[in-house]
Amino acid sequence: MGRLHLMRSHSTRLRTWATFVVLSLTASAISATVAFGQPPAPEVSPKAFFEDFLTPRKAIPYSLLGLNSFLNDSRFGPIRSQLRDVTSNLGIRKVRVLVAWNDQVQPSPSATPNFGLYDQIISSLPARTEALVILTGAPSWVKDPRNWVGGSPRSTFVELWVKKVAHRYKRRSRIGAYQIWNEPNNPSFSENETLDVLTKPANYVELLALSHGAIKGISPRKRVVNGATTAIAQNFPDTLNYNRSMVEAGALNFTDVYAIHFYGKSVERVILPGGVADFVNTIQKPIWVTETGAQGVNKQLDYAERIFAFLKRTMPGIARIYIYQYTESSPASSTYGLRNLTPGATVSDLYITLRDRPK
Repeated sequence: MGRLHLMRSHSTRLRTWATFVVLSLTASAISATVAFGQPPAPEVSPKAFFEDFLTPRKAIPYSLLGLNSFLNDSRFGPIRSQLRDVTSNLGIRKVRVLVAWNDQVQPSPSATPNFGLYDQIISSLPARTEALVILTGAPSWVKDPRNWVGGSPRSTFVELWVKKVAHRYKRRSRIGAYQIWNEPNNPSFSENETLDVLTKPANYVELLALSHGAIKGISPRKRVVNGATTAIAQNFPDTLNYNRSMVEAGALNFTDVYAIHFYGKSVERVILPGGVADFVNTIQKPIWVTETGAQGVNKQLDYAERIFAFLKRTMPGIARIYIYQYTESSPASSTYGLRNLTPGATVSDLYITLRDRPK
């Protein structure tokens, strides 16, 4: 009770101060407009000033860090070399890897799944590394009900993918957890329509429950993590409400850890009454932020120093923060990657800080 009381008191003080800052800045902006006959410069807008005020640059909580490392682009080097860079040079031992089910892996119901890339990734994990394996996706043939197993596309995913993966890697001790699905509310992912989870959180929870039972029956010690929605503070409050509906449908009964994604700032949506922090702080399980990060090789460090500490301060249950992502081939100015392929700007400021920090 004492810890909960302190959390509530801190949250109340933060909200009160945030309200004061917003009102003060709004008044200042109006005053400046009247006094000088022109709007304030965009770079010092009240919202930007407010966000920076609430997210001062702090030391990165290195002990919490993990890294999304999909290892599917050979232009960045062999898989083992990439993982060695992550673990030895960057000093990050928690990686999130993708084991997706799609037409390239299994082009027809009768085809034998091709685990070639995934076997390479799992067998290349260095000692003392813990992998969070994302299980997601669906081949196009799953859209046809005639190919379903167990009467639904969700049970089909579990029977034909989750169970096969769990059995295949049962003895792989460097896999610490399986994450069931990715962003079930994302309209850009056609598989969300295929499994009928896009607008139906209860269907997603059914998928999670079936997967939880399957994995625990095969590897009881491996943790099960829910699929995080799109960034919890964006598309507000719809994304937050999808999370609420998941919990109301019983998601916490079928996950060892509760996962969220966080992009952008939108700090007012975190701290406002009934907002993101109030929701997350009711969950009595470890919280993993399985994706977060910023675009641009010169912007990632500022974001990490501001947002990672802010998230931990406002949501103390956060136990891991997985940076998105290790490599990405998009241009340096817009990449999420710590590494990219732009000549003369192949690594970000955050990559350099992680590499050069004392370890």
